[in-house]
Amino acid sequence: MKYNTLGETNIKISELGFGASAIGGMFNNVEKDEAIKTVHNAFDRGINYFDTSPAYGRSTSTYGPVTSETLLGQGLKDLKRSEIILSTKAGKIASLPPELNFSYQAILKSVEGSLKRLQTDYIDMLFLHDIEYNKGTHLEMALNEGLAALRDLKKAGKIRAVGVSCYSIEVLNKVIPNYDLDTVLVHNHYTLINDELLDLIPKIKAKGMGLVSASPFASGLLTHQGPPDWYPINNKDLCVINKTLNFCRENNVPIEKLAVQYALSNPEIPTTLFSCTERSILNKNVDWIEEPIDQAMIENIKQFLEPIRNKDFDFGEYND
Repeated sequence: MKYNTLGETNIKISELGFGASAIGGMFNNVEKDEAIKTVHNAFDRGINYFDTSPAYGRSTSTYGPVTSETLLGQGLKDLKRSEIILSTKAGKIASLPPELNFSYQAILKSVEGSLKRLQTDYIDMLFLHDIEYNKGTHLEMALNEGLAALRDLKKAGKIRAVGVSCYSIEVLNKVIPNYDLDTVLVHNHYTLINDELLDLIPKIKAKGMGLVSASPFASGLLTHQGPPDWYPINNKDLCVINKTLNFCRENNVPIEKLAVQYALSNPEIPTTLFSCTERSILNKNVDWIEEPIDQAMIENIKQFLEPIRNKDFDFGEYND
């Protein structure tokens, strides 16, 4: 496991981070004890970065919408806090259906709840969650009241770094040059089907921001089980995915292996978040990033996926 410093922060972070959306039940059912053991296993394998959100859960999940934070807090409580980099989010209260509130008081209240659920007295990075949702109707409040709240929380010592998480390249191109942020989380833009993050990297570096890339499996699209029920994809695009999966099966190569290897292959990206609920899957992913990349196979897969390259999936009406 390699470790990199995020931008001009002093936060040193593992190249592979544990995204806790899956243990919230966002992709399938979760076995609580196994989820907690998977968190421990991630730390044992060298992962020091854990990310979550108060919106990573379904109404049917064990603890409702806050299931991810609650389980992650239970998983991390026995580990040494100074050896962990922890991030969560605020502004998005629920995912299915989306509910958002980026007002100053709502952000303060959200972070207080997160601190309790995560069983900690500070959070390393706090991202305003999905600031682009509903065609940007929350953007002004997020970038004014929301960021003001995060800056005050930083002054109070409750968070170490201020950031935003976003899918929209258009919004990111407006926010990154014009706002002072410590970090930015970009999801679904450095994968086997999308490389738009490459155009943002020089702008992020110019501002001294830290970069967190997320969703190497394109939020479940690049997996053998296929996308979750909330994924905004049509049948035509699913045919492209299925042809690619058939090619992988014929060549006895898991598409997940190629996806995570590709996502971690760029040295300009300090960390990439992935998500899982079981130790066996966790260990596979850590093993895969330590193996050499079959570049020829990567190129073959990218050719199969070319019809959906850099397609703008409308996550703004769904979930990340």
